[in-house]
Parts: sequence; C-alpha cells; structure tokens
Amino acid sequence: MAVPHRRHRTSLESVIVPEPQHLTAEEHGKATELFNTIIHFFEPLQESTKEYKPITLVRLTKEEISVKDEFLLLFFTFIERDRLGISEDEQKKICLAETLWNMQNFQRWTNEERHALDHSLVKFAMYLIDNFFLPLKALATKTPQPTPASVSRLLSSEPAIGTPQRVSNLRHLCLVRDRHRCVITRKFDALEGEARYNIHGDQLTDDEGNSLLPESSDMALLEVAHIIPHSLMSLSNIEGEPKLTERKHIAHKILKMFNPTAFHLIEGTDIDRPMNALTLTHDLHRLFGNFEVAFEPVQNQEHTYRIDFVKTKRIWRAYNLPVTRELFITPDRNIEPPLRQLLEIHRAIARILHLSAAGEHIDRVIQDMEKLKVEPVYSDGSSRIGEYINYKLAHQLGWTHVH
Repeated sequence: MAVPHRRHRTSLESVIVPEPQHLTAEEHGKATELFNTIIHFFEPLQESTKEYKPITLVRLTKEEISVKDEFLLLFFTFIERDRLGISEDEQKKICLAETLWNMQNFQRWTNEERHALDHSLVKFAMYLIDNFFLPLKALATKTPQPTPASVSRLLSSEPAIGTPQRVSNLRHLCLVRDRHRCVITRKFDALEGEARYNIHGDQLTDDEGNSLLPESSDMALLEVAHIIPHSLMSLSNIEGEPKLTERKHIAHKILKMFNPTAFHLIEGTDIDRPMNALTLTHDLHRLFGNFEVAFEPVQNQEHTYRIDFVKTKRIWRAYNLPVTRELFITPDRNIEPPLRQLLEIHRAIARILHLSAAGEHIDRVIQDMEKLKVEPVYSDGSSRIGEYINYKLAHQLGWTHVH
C-alpha cells in the first residue's frame, strides 16, 4: 500500500521558537573576551592524549554554534561551579558578573590555581563529550532499517519515534524523493531493481525512464540515514511516564545552540521527517553517521552540496569523493528535501570532532567498551561510558582522581 505524502512546514521562518537566554551587550563583550583569553592561554599548553585536544574541542564548539550567549553561560557556570567545588545537586545560582570578576585576573593566580582552572576546562570538554558528542557518534549509524516483518505492521497506530511504521514510511518517502538512488554515489536500489525486473523483465527502467540493464551489476542495497540521530528524541520510561532523560535534556540544550529554529522542526516524532533523512548505501550510511563524510552547501545553488571526507588526508578514499551533487526534488515538492540547516549542523559537528581529534578518541573508547562487552550508549541515551572516559583521561593526564 502506498504511503500517503504529507505536506509539511519547512520554512524556518514559520516556526515559533522559545527565546534563548540573552546577555546584555556589555556582558556578552566581557564574557567573550575572557573566554578567548582563557582559551588562548591554555590551548597551546594542553596535554593532548593521542592527539585528542580537549580545550580545542571547547573552542571549536563555541565557534561553530550560533547561540553564543547560551554557550558562554553554560561554560562559565560549569567552570565556576567546578572551581568552587559546588556539586550538581546544590541549587546555588552562579552570578555571571561575579564569575567574570573573579576570573578576569586568572593569569596572576598561583600555579596551583591555574592548574585547577586547566583541570576544569578539560572536565568541561568531558561534559560536552559525555552528554552530546558521544551519544551522537554512538547512535548516529543506528537508524533501524525496516524488515519484511516490520513492514507488515505498517497499520500500527503507535506514534513513538523510530517505530517500524515510522521508519518504513520514512524509507519509502526518501526512496521516492531520491529516485531510488543513493544521493552520493547515485547507485540504484537493488531491491527496487529486482522488483522492477520481476515485473518488466529486460524492459525495466529507472524513475526517469532510462533502462536499468547497464546498471545491473552496479546497484546497491540502500538505507535511510537520519541527519540528526532519531534516538536523541526518544523518550524513556521515568516513574511510569515517557520522559526525556537528564542526559538527553543536556544534549537537546547543546544541539539547540547550533540552530534553535532547525531543532524545533525535528522535535519529537518530527525527527523522522524526510527533511532529516537521506538515502545512502550501507557503507556511506556508516561513514555519514560517524561524521566522517559531510555535505557542504554550494553558494547560490539551491539543494547542491560538495560532499567529501571530513578528514581529507587519509589512505582510504573511496566513492570518488569529493563530489558535487544536486539533491533530487519531487516535481510537486510534496516530499521535503533534506534541510540545509540540518546538514550544516552535521558538518559543524563533524569539523569539531575531526579538528579536536575527539572523534577518534570517542571511537577508541567505544571500541574498548565493545571489547568489554558493555553497550556504550543505550537506546534511551543513558550510559556508563562517562565514568569510563573520566577514568581513562584521568589516567592519561596523570590525575589521581576526577570528581
């Protein structure tokens, strides 16, 4: 049964977004200046572990996000609470003006005090990894692919995120929109090709009426790939009610800093809309989900992207990348195209992970956890990996303990 196409609001201007926290112009100026001074002082001195650069991660995150005030508030609140030894459970409110005043002369502090501040910066990087970057990387390649059994349940009314019905609907819409081709390689979907061959024999054609016979040995099994992982929006059973875990609340807060309007377009079950998905081969789904391949918008060319490996210096360069592709659009636009702002968020995250070497660090940690047969991140976003990361970094940086 064909899945009905639904028109959706895609204009970012039509979304009502809660106002983010704003600093006054004076507060913003002072906070930005102090942040830059702190980063410029400590970044050259950071003790990188296997090239992972935690303070570089903090700097790059601030550079890539669009809501600077919220990030500065999060940064200075975290640093001051850690510096003063205030636990997360304590409700004491941190005054930004007082924090900036206390820290403005950090370069005149004792070596012990500066070391403590350096320690706090690395712990803030851990906070970003544990609550945001790690779940993104660990879950991004896990878009559930529909199976024959799941397709048979399409009539289910279950509204939850990532259900077989929703994923099957999404895969159908993306395949139709993308003309049953991988948006990067342009390989035709092998399952669809086989189905058409069973009906039309040697007369089978693609969505544009061209013969598929010349491509018979070059098709591929295609998958639907979320741009922003669907599991970031899934709810957990907390006290008998479906709610976001504390970890996901933090992840949402950070994700919104990249583009709050785009975030609100994919809240809840809207995460499974075609604007947040691409049709890819299995291998490219894995590379894209692991933030190793990214889409860079081409200026003044709508729906056109330069697609390349984020780490350009590498031994394995498959798929003829870089390549420039104009993404397919349905004639009546009744299926949303991939949203440029979401692809920009994906690329920004990829750049942060690559340039700070945090991506490779996270990959190693996940591999270590898999060797221990411990799931790095559960589907509800909870994890024991934060403690493991803290332990590993504490050992590598020579700390006796990590709070």
